[in-house]
Amino acid sequence: MLNRRHIRLKIVQYLYALQASNFEDTKQQNNNLFKSLESVFNLFIFQISFLLEIQKIAKDKFEKSKKSLFGNVSLKYSSDRLSKNNFIQKISNQKKFKEILNKKEFINWDVDYKFANSVYNDLIDSKIYSDYIVEKNISLETDKNFVKNIYKNIILKNTSFYSLIQQKNIFWTDDFALVNTLILKLINSFSEKKFNKILDAKYYSSRDDEKFANKLSELSLQKFESNNLLIKELTPNWDLDRINKLDLVIINLGISEILNFKEIPKKVSINEYIEISKDYSSEKSSLFINGILDKIKKKNL
Repeated sequence: MLNRRHIRLKIVQYLYALQASNFEDTKQQNNNLFKSLESVFNLFIFQISFLLEIQKIAKDKFEKSKKSLFGNVSLKYSSDRLSKNNFIQKISNQKKFKEILNKKEFINWDVDYKFANSVYNDLIDSKIYSDYIVEKNISLETDKNFVKNIYKNIILKNTSFYSLIQQKNIFWTDDFALVNTLILKLINSFSEKKFNKILDAKYYSSRDDEKFANKLSELSLQKFESNNLLIKELTPNWDLDRINKLDLVIINLGISEILNFKEIPKKVSINEYIEISKDYSSEKSSLFINGILDKIKKKNL
């Protein structure tokens, strides 16, 4: 599930927290690292469950429209297209997904119904929905395209939904973009086998990525002091205390990767940490980090 850039970011956050605590509570910070990795999977499950909740609301509205005492109920309520969306039903019918969902206590749409209804109201007022319910072609592909369109253009753009994401988990703001990409990929190339594989893997896309994460997190702790000595050697005109703490962590982790993961091209490692610095530090920081990591690369060719 996690790509390597996200793994690197998680370990940067982990090492930064360790440094801030003067490495006094490594066990707690290690637990926090695991929680942050788990949070990606939990957000994925949460957002998939939201699609099921939208369909549940649609079914409820449809049933109420049939019992209405008034005539001329709006088509947006009386249509059963969304309540019968085949793609969402395929997901909800997956036994493994149901088992995982039942164990996630933070998912309770009976409590968060206001957020769900806010998105649902935006959805049924959209052109995407009005076009969908009059579409004559009924197929799995049509249903998938509809879900993809409402996910990209309505759900992700709804401020109430994003507020809920922020309230649920402090890690989810950083994970939001990655999980959105994962869900769109799932929709585009859905198969029951592929979906179950994601559910089984939980945190990592492959066994190699899991090994990469475990090794890099261990090295981040083991090599911190020796890497700092190397940084000091390469920046004789700088005192380490003058280097931004986050930049120091990014450089430190970059050194660990360059020196210990021979199978990863050094240029790839450098580019990954530069991109992290651009997102979480500053443009000047990225130039500084690039300069030091490039010296490490040249020194170890």
